[in-house]
Amino acid sequence: MRRPDPLPGTRVRIALSDAPGDSAEVRVIAAPRRDMARAGALSRPLQPFADALLVDVRVGEQVLLPGAWVQPEVLERGTPLAPTTVTAADLRPPAVIAGPAEDAALHWGETVWPLDLGGVVSIPEAARADPHPLSRLRRLVMVAAGRRDEVGLTLWRSEDFEIPWQDVRLLPRATSWFELAQVPAGMRYADAERAQAVGRARTRRSAL
Repeated sequence: MRRPDPLPGTRVRIALSDAPGDSAEVRVIAAPRRDMARAGALSRPLQPFADALLVDVRVGEQVLLPGAWVQPEVLERGTPLAPTTVTAADLRPPAVIAGPAEDAALHWGETVWPLDLGGVVSIPEAARADPHPLSRLRRLVMVAAGRRDEVGLTLWRSEDFEIPWQDVRLLPRATSWFELAQVPAGMRYADAERAQAVGRARTRRSAL
């Protein structure tokens, strides 16, 4: 039987190493099936994350991962903390590339922009949709914190490993992908919702 999804604002502490106090805080932003479904169904871009959780991760006062898809085990294996309030501004879905190069699309929350990559641009696996287990999330946080040398696996210490989490907006070459998709520079997710009439914007427009 599937466990109930944790509520937005649910927080846990995860250890980054065996050193006392070396930890990060993971906060639930949304559970797609409950918080991002419309008329009882998830939009096509969100379906790969139906069983995942959208979280942010901070160390101290610094938010290192403003949006990441993780497996529920991250919350189940963490140490519970007091919940905090989640606001609309906290909704930061990672932007991922879905599909093969000849039929690739930029997926950002419920928004989708087809990309004519023509098989020329290699898409790193780190930019593809795959909710992180606890073991990988721990390594990603350490890389994002500038602690790459402490991560023992060669994969995560590779010099050409461009991005330690799933958000192609942070890839060095992602600017051109957003230009190809005609996403204005600096566009926020709320702006994209209004521009494409998806998500909350679709709900508001249909009510007018």
